[in-house]
Amino acid sequence: MDTKPTDVSISYNADGSGSFSIDASRLDTPIWSRIQLAVRSKGIDHAFSVGTIQLSWPDTLSIVRELGSRTNQKSLGFRFRPLGDAAGKLQDFALQYKTTRTQRESLKIDLSTDEIESNLRDVGFTKRQLKEFQIRDLSHLLALSNGANFSVPGAGKTTVTFALHMLTRQSGQDIIIVAPKAATQAWRDVVSECMDEDAPDQGSEQFTVLDGRDEDTIKALNSGATRFIISYDLMIRQQGILAKHFATTPTHLVLDESHRMKAGWQSQRGAFLLNIANLPVRRDILTGTPMPQHATDIESQLDFLWPGHGLGLEVIHGKTPRDVLGNLYVRTTKKELQLPIVNRHFIDISMDDGQLALYSIVRNEFLRNYSNNLSQRSGDSEFLKARRSVMRLLQLSVNPMLALNAMANDDVQIESAVVDQVLEEGHSAKMKAVIDHARKLASEGKKCVIWSIFTDTIHSFASALADLNPVFVHGGVKSGLDTDPETREGKIRRFHEDDKCFVFVANPAAAGEGISLHTVCHTAIYADRSYVSTHYLQSIDRIHRLGLLPDQETDIFVYRSKAPPQVGSIDFSVSRRLLEKIGNMQKLLDDPDLKELILDEEAADDPIDYDVDLQDIIDLIGELEGKAGQAPTEEL
Repeated sequence: MDTKPTDVSISYNADGSGSFSIDASRLDTPIWSRIQLAVRSKGIDHAFSVGTIQLSWPDTLSIVRELGSRTNQKSLGFRFRPLGDAAGKLQDFALQYKTTRTQRESLKIDLSTDEIESNLRDVGFTKRQLKEFQIRDLSHLLALSNGANFSVPGAGKTTVTFALHMLTRQSGQDIIIVAPKAATQAWRDVVSECMDEDAPDQGSEQFTVLDGRDEDTIKALNSGATRFIISYDLMIRQQGILAKHFATTPTHLVLDESHRMKAGWQSQRGAFLLNIANLPVRRDILTGTPMPQHATDIESQLDFLWPGHGLGLEVIHGKTPRDVLGNLYVRTTKKELQLPIVNRHFIDISMDDGQLALYSIVRNEFLRNYSNNLSQRSGDSEFLKARRSVMRLLQLSVNPMLALNAMANDDVQIESAVVDQVLEEGHSAKMKAVIDHARKLASEGKKCVIWSIFTDTIHSFASALADLNPVFVHGGVKSGLDTDPETREGKIRRFHEDDKCFVFVANPAAAGEGISLHTVCHTAIYADRSYVSTHYLQSIDRIHRLGLLPDQETDIFVYRSKAPPQVGSIDFSVSRRLLEKIGNMQKLLDDPDLKELILDEEAADDPIDYDVDLQDIIDLIGELEGKAGQAPTEEL
């Protein structure tokens, strides 16, 4: 009887992937069956041939971690045999795995505040003096091989990350920032705001924005420059170029608004980032809302930071994200920034008769279609239809005339009496209340921002408030020079500088990032909200951020449409789900004022793509069936 252990070879391939291989005579051994089972059960993308399984290197590490213990090797009668470069990479992984597990429980800070400040001066980082909480976060991140910065807006995540890079960079090392387009200017500004013009080792080099064709990106990466910014969208279109660069050039890779990869392997951006996670020499993620919908949103971000460590799997298996992360992240709260408290006001407006009738028709159709037959096993097309119905109800709660037009385009049959009533009513009672509120503020010389997730509703508000010289921003408004009044930047500049421009109407998906309005505006009015917590949180942060005077009051008004209990209000369903999602983040981040203090994060480009998940729909069904209880009274 052959008792010799079966050798399972591990290779690190030229394209950055990994592979397991086994002698053809050993294909029926238990370990080969276990490896195949692990790959298939996890849904890992792989290529299979006789005696060989090729998969991403992070997935290779995961399989090694899961099956490679001495106990498993003995009981299954095998030995992992690394070949070539795989040996060194596995040794590095084993060391990092052990170190990360230790740091999660207890972190050793190696540098004092004085040492950090001295080292920054030595590299030419002298123009900006880091605040106490920024030094604290920086020292914490310096002790980690990769790090997560979950601080709120105004805490200086960009500055801290740039300082981190200056203190950790090696000769010949690049830094590449993947960020939303709205964050580009902040990264371009950070160098001139922090570095001496004559800083050593090209320390004052500006960031190069990668925004052109493939050949332009290749030329830039090979130009001798070392600092780059690229958008998530362009990153997807130029995956091959970036992967090659990461594999051949030591790179510090930073994901700004990292929750944008939360879909992980189910999205192009997530799959690409997870596939190349082992290539950069250092990885950092920045986001104030690491889990905007579910605890599992953080899974892919953890697997990007620490590929093969299984931290994301611990979350999937029910361990709380906070316990999984331990000391592996930093966060500065708005309470630490000593910002004045936000005043929140919830104003509920009863629907007019025609609006209620039309809303009830769509509500009844929604319940007939989805009350008893929607589950996790429902197909993508069924979920898409349900999400469209949810968006229709949200639109009806604020702007029934526009919803009526959309229904007519979809050939939905509505009784003429209902149509006539809706047309006669014109703007909904909620829209009229919002318009009146904006006029009252303007009469007092106060500016306001009105938020809506619907482009047509934004135009309706801008038209109705034309005498207040409003500006508007949504996904269809292009970016450009602030001297062009038709660009996003031009409109923002006008709102700041034109004393007669009293209203800024915007979609949080398009204007929730990279915009500061707090110097001229202290009132935000919500005509409607989506189920995505970050859309609400990030938009409030436009007027509540660092730089406010200590006695400056900030007011948030959330308008909600009321309906009879037997009909139910989608606005109340949104309130409940936002409260739950924000509460989940509070548990992770140990931030007791999270429900009042606002974060700056992700946005989708189109309402139909807003993240409405199964539990959102289930909650809405309960609301519409009158089984959900009272409307939430706890403020968000």
